[in-house]
Amino acid sequence: MEEILCSIRNYTKFSGEESSFYDMAQSALDCGLDAVFTTDRNVYPEGHTQFFYRDGKRVLVICGEELFDPLSSDSPHYLSLGAEREQFNRRPANLQEDIRILLDADRETNNFRHIELMNAQDLLCAGLVPGLKKIRENINNYDRLLMNEQRFVGIAGTCSQNRSGKFTYPELFSTVCNHVLSDEYGTGDLIHDKLQLLKSLRAGHLYMALDGLADARGFRFSAEGNNQDQTAYPGDIIFLKNSITFKITCPEVCTCRLIRNGTVMKEWQKCRQVPMTIYEQGYYRVECALTIRRNQYDWIFSTPIYVLKG
Repeated sequence: MEEILCSIRNYTKFSGEESSFYDMAQSALDCGLDAVFTTDRNVYPEGHTQFFYRDGKRVLVICGEELFDPLSSDSPHYLSLGAEREQFNRRPANLQEDIRILLDADRETNNFRHIELMNAQDLLCAGLVPGLKKIRENINNYDRLLMNEQRFVGIAGTCSQNRSGKFTYPELFSTVCNHVLSDEYGTGDLIHDKLQLLKSLRAGHLYMALDGLADARGFRFSAEGNNQDQTAYPGDIIFLKNSITFKITCPEVCTCRLIRNGTVMKEWQKCRQVPMTIYEQGYYRVECALTIRRNQYDWIFSTPIYVLKG
């Protein structure tokens, strides 16, 4: 699977920021990102989705939109990715073709399958420890949603509001990131790569990471049935016949937790790679934590693999 470092929820001059698409792309290239979604507020800047190139590298900038009702203080804010047209005043229930990401995890989720669980700007504003506490609250709420037997995708956002110059895009891009997995990305064809990235995001083939703690590239979480005729990745369903074997690979020595239905099923200390065979259905996800100067900090959060009886 190709690993795509992807930043979601970024604003340009169309939302009153100083950053142009070119400036944002240069910052993304500086930080080693592969893709960036812009989500200007109630405006879709048509014609700005494109590749930017520098020194043999490229980054894909894709235009989305943040939607809300500016006349209502109670209006939900959500991101729309992939609709390819301006959508202000269209209700979420009427949108079938796009990816809708709810920005307030405490709100009603009926019309959404994607939820922002962490945000780089909020983390930088709050500080590491208070910011991680808020992320943990969001993750706990995420588990409660998953317990209702619905498939939700958690994502990491970059900006939460007008930055007013407080944090630069290189600072934001290097704090948290979405690591999206795709087996058909990277051709260099604009339409093909954009659609493949959207397909992987829609399916939940990703994990979120605080890359500001350590580079999380190379983390993998997969599942195989006992006959190994199917491999599942985060966001996938796999059917249980006799047993399922999970394979977890961590890019750094860390504490690794396998979580089943919101409860830690197994924890490994100083882990780099581990197999785990399970015999029960449920949703399973992985968390990794780093120990830095004797303190432990949450680092990686995968979306679930759903194990169903088959």
